[in-house]
Amino acid sequence: MTIPGRPDFWGKLRNAQRQRRTRLGLALAVWRDRMPAPMLPVDDPVFPFARAILEEVEPWICACAVPLIPFLAEGAAGMVAMERLIRYLPDDLPILLDARWRDPASAGAYLRAAFEVWGADALTVAPELPAEAVPQGAANGAIFWWAREAPEAEIAGRHARAARARGLLAGLAYSTPLSVPEDLRWVALEVQDPADLSRMAGGPPPAVVFVGEPILYASRRMDFREAARRAAERWAQQLAAWLPVDAPDPQGERRASG
Repeated sequence: MTIPGRPDFWGKLRNAQRQRRTRLGLALAVWRDRMPAPMLPVDDPVFPFARAILEEVEPWICACAVPLIPFLAEGAAGMVAMERLIRYLPDDLPILLDARWRDPASAGAYLRAAFEVWGADALTVAPELPAEAVPQGAANGAIFWWAREAPEAEIAGRHARAARARGLLAGLAYSTPLSVPEDLRWVALEVQDPADLSRMAGGPPPAVVFVGEPILYASRRMDFREAARRAAERWAQQLAAWLPVDAPDPQGERRASG
């Protein structure tokens, strides 16, 4: 799964953040029943809606997360839309596939699909997935152990450390502000409330803050594109205040390799 000449997730993310000066990521959780009214008459509207939002907000983001479940919910058409979306994303933006995979027996197939077939740069796994289930060859992509509650975070941290000890790019993905260990990198998923940014600023900063619904569904009327752009701009400004790109990394470049 190592792809010669392709930057790893951290290198790609650093380049994007230096160019775009933001930690804001866009979570593309595209649900048909939440789309604005102007998109509903469109045949297979999932990809057209995601593309319309991206055209508006791309200057404000440094990465994209693609949650698997909303696309699976649309059946075969949804999976085609996801593949089209991943191909459409700008080459300089790292892509996180958010599936939170749990099954150790099929973890290798999941990584192959994410990194080789779909071309993602990182993925999420469930807190209980053992580190030894992750193939040793996943060198370009980062694996984030996801957690929502403190007990899960402790388990996720243990597996992420074990994976990093095996030479993998490993970290944590939190859906709510949790206590962050100093020795692991992390990303924030599903951030809904700007007030969470101040709590994140009190510890090691997240590498990326992924915001989805507050941007995607800022309006369900004809002005949905403009509303998404304004929402992305507001989030980027608040992130710049609380978590600037140049905020010190407690472990510096040492963590860039895992």
